Amino acid sequence: MTVHCEGDCNVVEQLGEKQDFEIALSRLGFKHHHFALHVVRVPAGADSPPEQDYSVTVVNLATDQHRVYRGGPRWEWVPECAHDLASGIFGRR
Repeated sequence: MTVHCEGDCNVVEQLGEKQDFEIALSRLGFKHHHFALHVVRVPAGADSPPEQDYSVTVVNLATDQHRVYRGGPRWEWVPECAHDLASGIFGRR
């Protein structure tokens, strides 16, 4: 079963980040159906690079814990989230 995703999901799917997130969940012993992602593109400013950043809200539906991560060419949200998962921020497995 895959993680439910809302919003601009194609961004994280095309980059393989959704799959990387699901692999991290499995590796750490979390159930995929307990999590949801909400992806939103961050509006680019006049001095912003052409690549567009986005935010990813990760929600543990079982514990109602959530955290927002920054995504884009300069950001590594999956490893950051995996660290938080392992640290217990989203609750126990």
